[in-house]
Amino acid sequence: MKKYWLEGLVFLLSCLIFASCDPKPIEVEADGSFIDQRDGQEYHYVYIGTKAWMMENLNYQHTSVALSWCYKDDVDNCQDYGRLYTWDAAMSACPAGWHLPSDQEWKDLEIHLEMAENEADSLNWRESGHVGIKLKSTWDWNSGGTGENTSRFTALPAGFRDTDGSYYFIGDLTTFWSSTWSDEEHAWGRALIYRSSGVYRWKYQKAGAYSVRCVRND
Repeated sequence: MKKYWLEGLVFLLSCLIFASCDPKPIEVEADGSFIDQRDGQEYHYVYIGTKAWMMENLNYQHTSVALSWCYKDDVDNCQDYGRLYTWDAAMSACPAGWHLPSDQEWKDLEIHLEMAENEADSLNWRESGHVGIKLKSTWDWNSGGTGENTSRFTALPAGFRDTDGSYYFIGDLTTFWSSTWSDEEHAWGRALIYRSSGVYRWKYQKAGAYSVRCVRND
């Protein structure tokens, strides 16, 4: 008992000194789960509106290894945050029966979570409904940027890989692909960041590598 009391005291003191302790992950109830038959990994899903969305980032190593990465090439980051995919890889990465969500499916999710319909088509940060707070996990975000995760989407700050091979912003930001093509070099995506309660909508370079959430083919 004394050992556990001392461990708790050390943890509390470190929180007071550094003011940076994140709460431990809270178990989030899923609506179901499935096994990816390609590699045996288990994923959970939750219904948001009428769609079943994966609760974890995809962690499937694409047959073309050169098109997906672990953050800073650290396998532990893949276990925690999933892999980062170029758009071409993301388009064929989801398991059978699932697909990369379209820009419209992202907008449907946002509107279901109370984003104003007239804002859903906008670019940049869209703050109505505080949808980012509803999507972000209750742990792991830096600088007090954790969410409430009332949607159970459980978005984690996975960072991204830039087109030059550099990695940025793990702990601060996450970016998700959509399947919707914008032009030869860009596709639509979404981003969440620690300092905003909104959701960023933008056209991302297809050669960059970002996170993937899959939607079931209902």
